[in-house]
Amino acid sequence: MLSKVKVSAIAIGSNGDCQSKLALALDHLKTSGEFEVDIACLPEIFAGKHPESIPGPITDAVSELARKYAMYVICPIVEDDQEKQYNTAVLIGRKGEIIGSYRKVFVFWGENLSPSQSGVGYFETDIGRICILTCFDINFPELWQSADELGAEIVFWPSAYGGGMPLNAFAELYHYYVVPVGAGNIIDITGEEIVCHNPREQHFIATLDLDRVFIHDNYTQEKVQKMLLDYRGKVEIERRYGMEAWTLIRSVDPNVSVRQLCRKYHIETLRQYQHRSRLQINRIRECGGIV
Repeated sequence: MLSKVKVSAIAIGSNGDCQSKLALALDHLKTSGEFEVDIACLPEIFAGKHPESIPGPITDAVSELARKYAMYVICPIVEDDQEKQYNTAVLIGRKGEIIGSYRKVFVFWGENLSPSQSGVGYFETDIGRICILTCFDINFPELWQSADELGAEIVFWPSAYGGGMPLNAFAELYHYYVVPVGAGNIIDITGEEIVCHNPREQHFIATLDLDRVFIHDNYTQEKVQKMLLDYRGKVEIERRYGMEAWTLIRSVDPNVSVRQLCRKYHIETLRQYQHRSRLQINRIRECGGIV
């Protein structure tokens, strides 16, 4: 898995004339490819409500560029599945293959499309584990918690609008990167906006470091101090969160992985600690025991 991942958010807006918007999207994807982006994301239904099957004309055109530049592309379309139509984000792989898709769970009023019956899923890639949520899904925190429980490292959010503060809150609460494709901002695991490179209007590129690790202070401090001492000059504390009792640790040596060191020193990450605690305490509750 890559520790540094270059992503692009192509915020060219939703809907419009199919052919002109597809041409614009393909031109932007060429820009992403020229900047050696690992994964590019297009907006929700960027080429208008032009239903097609998967694969179809839009995904075929996008797949060609994904293959040419060896990058992943998230391509949102209106999917025609014979009996029903869905607001669907298609994940296309580096070889131009269809990896899978996410059907929007909470379809907005008046879209005249069917809500997904499948819920949130994840995609295992060479850039890490990713999830996709779409536009109106922002209003339903249970979906974002599902992405956390599935172990998402990046959540892509193709949308028809900017979304705003809730996206920052989800990123900080669940410690994954959020890549919105409405306004084009990209959000760090700290919940803060990342300064992006803008090679052209409506095009946002950022490099995400997937080897930064949040650790809770409970039961870990001695192990963390030993790790920092043993690897002085190679790993460091990026930030301490006193009230939250969190520590954010990063590597400053490209040959040293914080994640691997956490395994070596048997240090639970914050996410692992939260997931284990939820599971074990819920089991105790079900059995009528005490903690």
